Amino acid sequence: MREKLQLYLQEKQYKDILARYHFEEHDLELLKQVGGLVEKKISPTVYYEVFVQDEENGEVCSGKLSSERLAVIVTLGIEMDELQNRYMHKERLSESYMAECVGMELLRAAYEQAAERIHAHTGKWVSDFQFVGDKIPFSRMEEIFRLLAPQEVSYNQAYMLTPKKTVVFLTALCEERKNSYCHVCADCGYMACPSRVTDGEHNTAELGDMQRIAELNRNLTYGYQKIFGKKDDKYKDVR
Repeated sequence: MREKLQLYLQEKQYKDILARYHFEEHDLELLKQVGGLVEKKISPTVYYEVFVQDEENGEVCSGKLSSERLAVIVTLGIEMDELQNRYMHKERLSESYMAECVGMELLRAAYEQAAERIHAHTGKWVSDFQFVGDKIPFSRMEEIFRLLAPQEVSYNQAYMLTPKKTVVFLTALCEERKNSYCHVCADCGYMACPSRVTDGEHNTAELGDMQRIAELNRNLTYGYQKIFGKKDDKYKDVR
């Protein structure tokens, strides 16, 4: 199934981006201008299909809803890549980085909206994100694409996705929202993620351990890079 998504950011979300990605207060108006252009250009889409696992050869194939498993692709569309490329071609690095940050926030919003659409269709909730390249080997990409047949998404021999703001994952479905994707941070080892949600119950010693772990675990997994992003060092001095 293919569904178009409708994404936009509110004023508070732009202010959150300022803090999360270390912009200055005077960057807000330019950030909103870039964000408004991003919102107009993107074509957010979700593909999802219920599947069953072929026990003999391990392949993904279409199945009945009772299987409670989904293959999912979420993308913001190629226009996002084209906009960033235009900024880079004109050496407008600040705007390019702003577009990247806005794109990450919109991709995260796309996950949430996709989960709502899936719930509306199935009556069940997305429980987790098993990303291709993380918990799911890259070798499974072909069978997932064969099942979903995405019109505007492709990948190369190195399994790099086009458009860039695209993720591919498998997920289980659950009955109650409290058991759904809201606990995704529990499965992520990147403690320094700017979008990480904590339970607020860590003591000072535990926080110290988290910081040490973060120093050893700088790189997000493939899937979480796509959702939350990681500020590239090449942009740290562009403002």
